[in-house]
Amino acid sequence: MSTTSTTTRRIVAGLVLAAAFLLIIVFAIDVALIVFASILLALLLHGGSAPLARWTGMGRGYALALFVIALVSGFLMLVLVAAPVLAAQAAQLWEQLPLALEAVRARIVTQSWGPGLLAQISAESVLNTGSGGALAGSATSVLASGLGALTDFAIICVVAVFLAADPASYRAGFVTLFAPEDRERASRVLDEVAHTLQGWLLAQLLAMAVIGALTTIGLWLLGVQLAVVLGVIVALLTFIPNLGPILAAAPAVLLALAESPVLAAYVVALYILVQIIEGNVTTPLIQRRSLALPPALILAAQLMMAGVSGLLGLALATPLVAVAITLTRLLYVQGYLEPGTPAPLK
Repeated sequence: MSTTSTTTRRIVAGLVLAAAFLLIIVFAIDVALIVFASILLALLLHGGSAPLARWTGMGRGYALALFVIALVSGFLMLVLVAAPVLAAQAAQLWEQLPLALEAVRARIVTQSWGPGLLAQISAESVLNTGSGGALAGSATSVLASGLGALTDFAIICVVAVFLAADPASYRAGFVTLFAPEDRERASRVLDEVAHTLQGWLLAQLLAMAVIGALTTIGLWLLGVQLAVVLGVIVALLTFIPNLGPILAAAPAVLLALAESPVLAAYVVALYILVQIIEGNVTTPLIQRRSLALPPALILAAQLMMAGVSGLLGLALATPLVAVAITLTRLLYVQGYLEPGTPAPLK
């Protein structure tokens, strides 16, 4: 086949893929994010089931089923053991946050600068306890959001299991969309993107566990109420770098501030110390498997994705940045600016 025909075929295949990608981004961004979340979960399932299959000699399907059962069983056991404590503390947190906000407001009023500040930021605008209709509307909105999130999570889990059960078929189907001359490179790029996401996911899960445990212990030692549920909140929000820990610290600081400014200062110091420990101990231990991401770029991507697709976009902004950096390095830098440069897997 002539060089002109080969070049034309590669250009057409690239344009078709680019057009499909843009159409998905413009018209189905939420669906694309759900699929991406499913891929992340599938990588987790594959990363756990593949070694199990090698060690035991069982088939991939059986290993995946066993790994999924182990995950679900562990989660159910955790729920059965921790649910009573978490449910009780979550209910107390829901009740105490408005009281803590009012206590902070009363403390501010006693200061010379307090009335002026409250005139600019009214507590009633943050917590409108005098309007039953507003509360009912907020409760309805929260319930609808919760049901929507559970539905999305169920879809993500189902799609992830299908992807993890037979990743080769989906991978081969995607690679087939490229021109034959580009399929080998596309396959290598997919391998490195998967490797990057697995490293990032491992780093995040380890960071969530370490930060959640340290925060819970620290809050308990400081005598802060509801330390367990506050630690769980921190662990979950740590999945969102930069903004997550800040959002997670707000309830604990508010509860501590209602009791004592000194206690609130201790809580702030605890959260900073935990972040320092995680950044200087946990992250370096797994730095070889994770991609170093520029904090400013992550923050910009988080703000943009939160505006485009809300909480799901905010949660997935960082792995999307990891994928974008990997693709830019492999396809643009090594593929165009520095052609011929090898792109070995890490």
